[in-house]
Amino acid sequence: MRRGLGLTLLAALLAGACGGGSAPTSPSNSGSTSGTQAGPSATITGSVQGATGNSLTAASSGAAITGVTISVMGTGISTGVDGAGRFTLANVPAGTVQLQLTGGGANATVTLGSVQPSQTVDVVLAVAGTTASLESEVRSGSGEAQLEGRVESLPPTQSPLTFKAAGRTVKTDGSTRFLDGSQVRAFSDLLIGMRVHARGSLAGNQFTATVVELQNSNTAIPVEINGVLDTLTGSASAFQFKIGSRVIKGDAQTSFVGDGDVPDSFTTLKEGSRVEVKGQQRDDYIYATRIHINGTDDADGGQDSSASVHGVLNAKTGSTPNFVLTVGTTTVRTSSSTEVKRRGDVQTLSELKVGQSLHVIGVRQADGSIDARRIDIDDDATGGEFEIEGSLGGLKGTCPAIQFAVNGFSVTTSASTIFEGGTCAALKSGTKVTVKGLRQGDGSVAATRVKTN
Repeated sequence: MRRGLGLTLLAALLAGACGGGSAPTSPSNSGSTSGTQAGPSATITGSVQGATGNSLTAASSGAAITGVTISVMGTGISTGVDGAGRFTLANVPAGTVQLQLTGGGANATVTLGSVQPSQTVDVVLAVAGTTASLESEVRSGSGEAQLEGRVESLPPTQSPLTFKAAGRTVKTDGSTRFLDGSQVRAFSDLLIGMRVHARGSLAGNQFTATVVELQNSNTAIPVEINGVLDTLTGSASAFQFKIGSRVIKGDAQTSFVGDGDVPDSFTTLKEGSRVEVKGQQRDDYIYATRIHINGTDDADGGQDSSASVHGVLNAKTGSTPNFVLTVGTTTVRTSSSTEVKRRGDVQTLSELKVGQSLHVIGVRQADGSIDARRIDIDDDATGGEFEIEGSLGGLKGTCPAIQFAVNGFSVTTSASTIFEGGTCAALKSGTKVTVKGLRQGDGSVAATRVKTN
């Protein structure tokens, strides 16, 4: 169990969660019933995942749960989760918020304390029937940003005085205070799996901490994750692959089973296979103790020629939908059936720009090229063109120089930004927008155009 926070401000806050990036579904009703607070409202985003037994897992490690409806109790605000388990609740009254989860095997409630006006709260909810826990939480957009989650990575995997928690990179320096109740601690006291609460500032996915509280020294956190396997490398004695953005590693001690728990082996693993992994959180990866191989995710029963590649888009020729891409040194061909996504948001092929970092999944051809089934835009080059659509949150500043977030990306505007479909002054948290702009070195987006949808 979490200890109560020693400071009055922190005592008012409730641990929560962060989510990653698919396009959330729209609320079915953004109004509220009588008795809720008037004035600026908050935005709550996040994902719903299956809990791992009686333990909390690291952020984003659980299996997404679909078919769940999230409601703000005492209001008419509710929404369903999308195919990736993501959701967005707009126009949420400030104060103590109770979320009710129903459907998809869930029937539970979660409380978020001290939600502030104009604040964006990004959470991961771990659900098991009638029980729901706040896996991790990132708050921004109203005063000091706050983050709570388990430490996932430390130096030397990360830069000096930098760690990863709640899916964010957290930077500290000589002025950052480390506290354990009334005891003063140091960066060196952090351990993989330890739960922490940080205060500071957030820019894109990077959190700069002024205070880090060590909340729970229990680091023995089992992890379960399932999904489609890609980027498989190595041998039975030392291998790794990815499920989404999560890196999984194993070795000769990893056990393999098939359907019906029939013993299986490393040789059965293939690109496109759907697997269930049980393991332990290590430094920025999951060590697999057991892998259940369920088969492939392809509609045709899977192909042994399935392949994937990560790399920078160095060249793009052709026209929609038949482009020829050079990703790293690999030739990639697209077609009308190629799916393009950025942080889970569906994009068009025209959004592929030279300089972007891409993850391509498709079918390997005899000449070594890949016919792309799916392309994920992992990042954009600094100065490169950028476009994203979603609900804005964490709005602050004075027009025309304002700042807000869209699906985890920090966006800034200026006097040169063009506003379409509405004025700058008409924007508010929860507004659906399409943002076009240029990617900055810190990961933020300098908007050239903001369109109200």
